[in-house]
Amino acid sequence: MKNYLLTVKQILVVSSLIFLVAGCEKSLERQVDGQPGFRVRSDFSAPLNADHGWAGALNENVTVEADQPFRIRVEVEHSAQMAESQQYRLEYRRNNGDWLPIEAHDFPHPQREMDVDFSLLTDGDQSSGCMVATGSPSNMIVVAEQHDQMLRINAGDETFSGFFPAPWEVTELAAQFRLPAQSCNGIAFVVGYVDPDNYCRVSLNPTAQTLNISQIIDGDEETCGETHAVIPGGAWLEIEIEIARNAIEVSFQDGAVELEAALRRPIVLSGPGFQVPSQTQLDFQSIALAGEAKTPRVSIVACSAYEQGTATEDLLTGSRQPFQAGVGISLAEKTPQWDGENAHTEYEWPLVIRRYADGAVTNNQDDTFEFRLVNADGVVQTLSHTSVVRLAIPPGHVGGTFIENPGRIGPWQASNGDLYFMMEPAETDNVFMMMKSTDDGRTWQEVDGEHRPQTDDLESVDSRLVGDTIHILHQVTRSTRYHAFRTSDHPSQPDSWAVCDEVAGTATAIAQTASMVVRSDGTVVAFYLGQEKIHFSTRKKNGTWSAMRTIDGGRRPNQAGPQAVLGNDDVIHLAYYGIDGTIWYRRLLANGTLTPRQAIATGAGTTRAEYGAVLPLIYNADKDEVVIIYRLASDLLWERRVTSTGVVSDATLVTDMKVVIDAVDSQQAGAHAVLNGDTVHVLFIDAKSRSILSTNDSDGWQPPTIQVGNILGSWVRGTLYTRKDGVRVYGYVYDAGSDGGAGMNRFGELVLTEDVAD
Repeated sequence: MKNYLLTVKQILVVSSLIFLVAGCEKSLERQVDGQPGFRVRSDFSAPLNADHGWAGALNENVTVEADQPFRIRVEVEHSAQMAESQQYRLEYRRNNGDWLPIEAHDFPHPQREMDVDFSLLTDGDQSSGCMVATGSPSNMIVVAEQHDQMLRINAGDETFSGFFPAPWEVTELAAQFRLPAQSCNGIAFVVGYVDPDNYCRVSLNPTAQTLNISQIIDGDEETCGETHAVIPGGAWLEIEIEIARNAIEVSFQDGAVELEAALRRPIVLSGPGFQVPSQTQLDFQSIALAGEAKTPRVSIVACSAYEQGTATEDLLTGSRQPFQAGVGISLAEKTPQWDGENAHTEYEWPLVIRRYADGAVTNNQDDTFEFRLVNADGVVQTLSHTSVVRLAIPPGHVGGTFIENPGRIGPWQASNGDLYFMMEPAETDNVFMMMKSTDDGRTWQEVDGEHRPQTDDLESVDSRLVGDTIHILHQVTRSTRYHAFRTSDHPSQPDSWAVCDEVAGTATAIAQTASMVVRSDGTVVAFYLGQEKIHFSTRKKNGTWSAMRTIDGGRRPNQAGPQAVLGNDDVIHLAYYGIDGTIWYRRLLANGTLTPRQAIATGAGTTRAEYGAVLPLIYNADKDEVVIIYRLASDLLWERRVTSTGVVSDATLVTDMKVVIDAVDSQQAGAHAVLNGDTVHVLFIDAKSRSILSTNDSDGWQPPTIQVGNILGSWVRGTLYTRKDGVRVYGYVYDAGSDGGAGMNRFGELVLTEDVAD
């Protein structure tokens, strides 16, 4: 888990922070007559109290880009209706719709995980992540033992209670802890805490040898569930507590003891904590908190330019009341308590508006988003002008989440020039989306979302465009499915799903890697990985699938990473990886005969990270030759070619630059290749810079040139086609730095200069 309490991962800004100042309203500087105002900051990396990096003037509504974090700074004045102390939260509405609270979900990775790592503290430090509720803070200290750091609590004469606050609702607590040897007292973990008379407790009692779940309501404790549990002292113990509003589930000692209990009354999902009885010592080795990750339309994100709670200075010139410091917000849904009688303060909120969100909902060009502050009593804080931003979708921005283990996934070009690409809307919502562009990749929209496949989680997808239909192979853990999509040039049912969720095979995959071809008679041959071997099956013209066959069923090594391409006379060329680091090649003839395998390479590595060592294959029909590009454990790309007679060429180094491998657990080399005439073009992600570079084998492999720089590249896939204006291009979609999250898919193209007929 990521350590959000002690460190904040820097958010990589992958494209220039372009905020068009021509927004919903324009002015050079707005006069506000002493009323609280707001200002939008476009420079996400600017220090909290820097007076620069603004997108517009005070109270100026501006335009922001989708999937590009920005910040809003607002002034708040004390009002007579306020309680003595108050917290604030942020709400938004889209296109004059309903007002909704803004939750804290980071970008581009929406994970809600915090790991309190005591090894990062120094012997003698107090834990900065724990808030003491009862007992003396001096009774909690970090100590070293055999080079390990831990948090030690000596409760003293009263019960010691501590809490680990989180900026979001907590649904899971995991801890490693230790009670002293011969200890008679135990420990209780506290969840759903409201006040001393209302909370839930998970108690471990070493004397009674019980694990107990109870709920305290208005001071009265009621047992909800109890089971036998041996709780040894002097040993490190593990507990995981899953928390829902109406139930608690506990796993102790890696599932050796389990207990689930329904609660009498729903609870809040506040930051959990612990209780240590008086005269008891307790050691914590680690504590981890998790919440339900989501990808909403709008969310509060982390900002690495400052720490959560950093004091603000008086930058805005709206309010005329005396100033009291507020805070900069970072991945938190509420401000701290503020008591500002006869004063004003400033808060700065980091936000992102996404292109696609959970439910595959879409934010579109020129959508408007209004923002307002609401206090805990539900009172809306008055600003002199409503804060409104207008959304822009940058040219070439696709958004969404890349397929985890992509084969050929587009962009495919229909005969009328429309482009198609497949992806998920968000990491937290893994539905199948078919994206379409009618303007050479500048803008993208999902088509026929109402009838998309029900098989979600795009773990491995490969596809082929044949005529007006995109044939798709989709492997998940326990099955491989076939889908088909009609493109916009289909004569009767354009832009529609034709087939969804056909079962092509039921092999349970150790890792999802699939490939396919479509033969000239319309039959589809699907290759997919099981636990040890590559299997294949054929879809007949009547829509039924043949029985599954296995490649090298009784021979070593085991296999992974099949890549198939159709050749002349319906011969299928197949290359794949052996788990001993070998690369193999063979053919599947039109009559179903498999030719003997041929060794292509050794030294490709022996871990799962290398399963996708072979790139999608290239076939040169004029030469009846297959081009196999693969990555070895040296992180370098190599190429060999196999002729129609089975002669394998010498291995040739494609580039001396190392290519990224297994980015975000993709088990693939970050590279792709196409054939233009007789020239092979390769796009690859440099392992050091994570930029996308290109090379080609015209007169030998050429020195690489940068195509997309200053990104944290993870995936790239593309195809060759001629644009509507007649220009030949290698169009591609790449992930520009989501780290497996969402919002970073971009379209690019490499213009090819070779004079090649369509």
